[in-house]
Amino acid sequence: MDNTAWNERGNPVSPGATPDAAGRRRLQTRLSPRYCLVLALRGMTQAADLVREIVGKHRGELEWLSGNQVRQATRMHLRLRAERIYDIVTAFEAAGFDVVRVVSTGR
Repeated sequence: MDNTAWNERGNPVSPGATPDAAGRRRLQTRLSPRYCLVLALRGMTQAADLVREIVGKHRGELEWLSGNQVRQATRMHLRLRAERIYDIVTAFEAAGFDVVRVVSTGR
C-alpha cells in the first residue's frame, strides 16, 4: 500500500507535513450544537431506556443523563448534541414526556 501524499502539482509531500502543504484544505470538525433538556416523567417506567432510544433514533448524541434526584423525583435532566433538536423534542412529547425546558449551550 502506498501512503505517499501528493500535492496538486503531482509532487510527493514529505511525511509529517501538514495537510495545507499537501495542497488540501484543512477539514474543520463540525460538532452539533449542545442542548440541556429537562423532562417531566409522569410515572413512566424505564424512562432512561426510552430516552436513549429516541435520541439514538434521531441521530443525537447523549452526553449525560440524570434522573430520580431526591428533590425532583419526577424529573430527568439530560445533555445531548443534535442537529435537529425539535425532532427529538417532538418525539419525547409523542412518547409521553413533558419537555419542561430546552436550553442551547453552544457548540
